Amino acid sequence: MPTQKLTSEILARLPDSLQQTIKRIYRRFFPAPPEALAYRIELFAELAALAGPEAFQKTRALEIGPRDGLDSKRLASMAPAELVMIDLPEKRAVNEVWLKELSCPHKYIEANLMYMSGAEHDALGQFRLVWCTGVLYHNAEQMRLLRKLYRLLEPGGYLVLESATLRAARRLRDGCFVEIHYPETYRNTGTVTHLPTRGAIRAWLKMVGFQEIHDSKCYRRYNRDLTDQRYACLCRKTDQDDADGYYQKSGLNPMYRFGDSA
Repeated sequence: MPTQKLTSEILARLPDSLQQTIKRIYRRFFPAPPEALAYRIELFAELAALAGPEAFQKTRALEIGPRDGLDSKRLASMAPAELVMIDLPEKRAVNEVWLKELSCPHKYIEANLMYMSGAEHDALGQFRLVWCTGVLYHNAEQMRLLRKLYRLLEPGGYLVLESATLRAARRLRDGCFVEIHYPETYRNTGTVTHLPTRGAIRAWLKMVGFQEIHDSKCYRRYNRDLTDQRYACLCRKTDQDDADGYYQKSGLNPMYRFGDSA
């Protein structure tokens, strides 16, 4: 944020001893976050508050892109019957470090969810909880991904979703827009070709079937600087299938649900 950058620049001009004194005073009132992406701690707490602390005991949970394993360990602490994790082949070396530390029955699948076969998808079954943070914006087919996550949930199950969003003027951030980065990906990531606004994400969620969407406040405590750059929410699947479709006005076509195209 501009204000933070200005504050850092002013602080850097002060003598080292004064800088350290100011930092100590600051940390007395604003402790350092317990981990680098501390908003995930808050997001997990919101899930427990919304669904109930024992809502996922002896049920199945799915995590897409477990990253550093910290969320995986939090999910394991809920005592699920099974925690299934899916991640890309390139992440194997990092994930092998912490997988053995999980305290619940678990399965690790090395794959890209979007490219799994129909038989592989069917073999996954359904879950009471799907945890998908920091993944959506790395996918070019975002509505289709959300539809897959919806279908992996059993009725009454929850999706926890978090994503980077469009960085632009507020009049754009407050709308339903998607910024395309191609052929040069966003910040040369190699993966980020589409940056949606939170409005676009919410619209997609409703299109694929989620009628109960709770906006998260997980950035407020530790990561206020991310409030206008990322979006998180908790969604509940309320029925077997509430997805909308298109080419429906005439009443002569079958239901073409959003996100189900082959």
